[in-house]
Amino acid sequence: MKSSSILWVYLSAAIALVGVVIHVGAVFGGASWYALFGAPPRIVASARAGTWLAPVSALVIAGLMAVCAVYAGSVIGLVRRLPLQRVAIATIAVVCLLRGLILPLLALTHAELWNTFEVVSALVWFLAGVGFAEGFRRVQGGV
Repeated sequence: MKSSSILWVYLSAAIALVGVVIHVGAVFGGASWYALFGAPPRIVASARAGTWLAPVSALVIAGLMAVCAVYAGSVIGLVRRLPLQRVAIATIAVVCLLRGLILPLLALTHAELWNTFEVVSALVWFLAGVGFAEGFRRVQGGV
């Protein structure tokens, strides 16, 4: 049985993988998917117009999320240890935690950010950040 702390790392990997699927899916799903998942109006307009901004942006984000998932997988032992593992896991943890924590501050001046999608996204990425922080702890301690 897995310890509960490693389950946090599995959760982080799962969140990142779902993010990959959503962003790649948006490329094929079109403007309605971009809008559904809260893409900025400029990206939705790009998808409607068939320009490159929307798909390239989505694929870059999907690529970054895939990197996050692979690094989580390296902590779990699903893939071999990756270069700069500690630095990468720590950086990913900080970015995810900040993504989760920044919403209340931004919403003070941008009230439109207080919506279900943004709140759920912030919570999900905060939880991913907790998992990556646990991954960093495990890598640091050799757990």
